[in-house]
Amino acid sequence: MDSMHVDVLITLLNPICRPPPRTVFLMNVFRIALILALHLASGVIAQADVTDFGTWSLVEDPAHAGFSATALGTSATLSAADLAIPAGTDIGYQSVNGSTPQTSTSGFYFSPDADFSLAIDYAWTFSNSPSGFLGLGFGIGEDGDGMNSAGVAMGTSNGSPFLSFGGAARINDVDQPAVALGGNPFLNPSSASGTLFVAYQASSGDVIVGATAAPGAAAPTLSYTYAGIQNQWSGDGLMPSFFIRSDAPATLSTWGGGNADAVFSNFRVLNGNPVAIPEPSTAVASLFLVPALICRRTRTGVHRRR
Repeated sequence: MDSMHVDVLITLLNPICRPPPRTVFLMNVFRIALILALHLASGVIAQADVTDFGTWSLVEDPAHAGFSATALGTSATLSAADLAIPAGTDIGYQSVNGSTPQTSTSGFYFSPDADFSLAIDYAWTFSNSPSGFLGLGFGIGEDGDGMNSAGVAMGTSNGSPFLSFGGAARINDVDQPAVALGGNPFLNPSSASGTLFVAYQASSGDVIVGATAAPGAAAPTLSYTYAGIQNQWSGDGLMPSFFIRSDAPATLSTWGGGNADAVFSNFRVLNGNPVAIPEPSTAVASLFLVPALICRRTRTGVHRRR
């Protein structure tokens, strides 16, 4: 917020107070405090950005000593250590700090009433004789447990990409059949790095998941549409998330050891607008209640002295 904007705000606030001469000093103090508050609010709002993983929240399901995570700006690293990790254990980040957008006090989500499309880059690195299965994924959902959700995933076995990218979804906590992007899991192999995509269409309730082996891509080369799936969900706000997971698909074993890092970066909103929690408009509006309250208190004090 520049000085011109602050001056305009103060000019607009002046008619609210119209202080008598004896309150000039108090009002000057008040104006200084208000200017500082407006600058502070402006700075907080400007810094809040869904692309900054510092605004996202860590999720561990369940917590395990073999998994760790770090997030810095637009990059987050999810790591597996040289420990065996049971099937069904995952770690990741979600864009709100509660179990749902409605129960959260900070973060970002997307309204189901408007279209949006998202993308994120990923890159695996392995060392120290990796063994077992690790997968990663990116998706959207109404809750942290993924009871109503859809996303795109890929797996690795012993440190190498395994089969194709896949789509996964749930409706009311019931798994939907997994799909291979491109149809045949053997003809479209996944890659150690690339871009994952999720898009939502409000008019139809469709969720489109996709992927490509090229990092920084603007569109997927492979995709699958979960037609109308959101119509079978609860109709609540939608939050993005990403994760890594130890599991044991058919013929494969869980992560047994070695070291692995999955770096997620360059999260971008290709279309649509995230909703901040709390909404900046609410925070700014509350500032304008302060002048009236202070003026009322000042006037009351003046009347009492009379």
